[in-house]
Amino acid sequence: MFDNEEWIEFEAEEENENEDGEFITRNGQQSSQTPQVDLQIQNDLRKVILGIQNDLSIKQEEKAHIIQNLMTSKWRQFEKKPASGTNKYSEPTEEDLKPTYNENSQTLGCKHYRRGAKLQSNCCNRWFTCRFCHDDACDHQIDRHATKNMMCMYCQTIQPVNKSCNKCERELARYYCDKCKFWDDKPDKHIYHCDSCKICRVGRGLGIDYFHCDVCDCCLQIRLKDSHRCIEKNLERDCVICGEYLFTSISQAIFMPCGHSMHNNCYNEYVTTAYQCPTCWKSIGNMDLYFRRIDAIVAQQKMPPEYDNFFAHILCNDCEKRSTVKYHFLYHKCPYCQSYNTKVLETKEKLPSEEELSEESTNSSSSNNNSAAAGPSSSNTNVISNSNNNNIGVGGNGVSINTTTNGGGSSGSGAQVRQSRVMEVTAMMQGEEGPTDDGNATEHRTRNPLNSLESNHYIN
Repeated sequence: MFDNEEWIEFEAEEENENEDGEFITRNGQQSSQTPQVDLQIQNDLRKVILGIQNDLSIKQEEKAHIIQNLMTSKWRQFEKKPASGTNKYSEPTEEDLKPTYNENSQTLGCKHYRRGAKLQSNCCNRWFTCRFCHDDACDHQIDRHATKNMMCMYCQTIQPVNKSCNKCERELARYYCDKCKFWDDKPDKHIYHCDSCKICRVGRGLGIDYFHCDVCDCCLQIRLKDSHRCIEKNLERDCVICGEYLFTSISQAIFMPCGHSMHNNCYNEYVTTAYQCPTCWKSIGNMDLYFRRIDAIVAQQKMPPEYDNFFAHILCNDCEKRSTVKYHFLYHKCPYCQSYNTKVLETKEKLPSEEELSEESTNSSSSNNNSAAAGPSSSNTNVISNSNNNNIGVGGNGVSINTTTNGGGSSGSGAQVRQSRVMEVTAMMQGEEGPTDDGNATEHRTRNPLNSLESNHYIN
């Protein structure tokens, strides 16, 4: 198999960029100028990739993996290198000693929290105002519980983590948790620590306004204690709207009646365009008023008569029951819970039964016989009979027209009608012929439900 050591060797000759935006050359000197692209290195990389793609002994999945490693090897090597002067025995840089401020309140802190301290991450030994600032700047996540050192932003003194500074004795935050190594100086903000969640959460405390659900494995508002639907590890997932991890998010999360959760601000924006849970498709609120408005729309807009025999097999997303209802272009109502939050599983046309076909054939024969018996008094115009009887005299002029059928008699009429009907439905399903509608067959062909049986889309 291909070994990428060759690329690693000539890759090391490129110029690297440090954290201050300066570039380190091969001799270790710093330069503020943007390095020139080495065309030789680029050509060598291109040759190596072409050689991998043309190698028939390597599987396609392995080729993609090797090529990706080649393209990202420089970045991965640079990210794994600790920043200069940031080992565990080093002092903070001049940039680290500068205080940071909360953009909203112009107080000490960052865009995430108000606090008067910076923390030293135990994983890379770099200084950040909070864990979110660390995760945004690094390719790994911080272990908040392993934090040991802090720096007071009032006097720039490095010391073990604490609520107050040992030197200037100033309080660094109104709230401090020694388990989470968490500071927050925002006034009128109630925070408590949950030992089950192993993090601090916003609220007055367990048993006061929140409780911990062992099944959901998260803290919920106490009013939901006996009424919420439990889903195992409910918050240990990303928000389906913004993609942020819910369990440790600082934004408030809400729980819908189906039990699934999302951010509160994401929910408020989502419900302006949809009423279904994006995870399970159940209604996320009381939609009775909306469904009754749809009832009025369906009553006013009648389906074309050629769709009278079409039926839809549906699944209700709310009550999870299956049923068969009359086909409609847009709306299908569940007969059990009266909800329009349904999904079309299959669309079919109900063919006439043998009894109905036999009765129709008998009525047609009787009508034709009565017309033939009328003779010259019935009409002075020639009439062609469509019955299965042969040698029927027609018209006042004594014209005799012989009609021949495959069955040779009335006994084959029902079979012929059924066969003709099956051929029509088959042609419709294959898109060869739409229902006749006085020259407007093309329009009906495009909206024929049989032409889109495989769509299986959700009906709003």
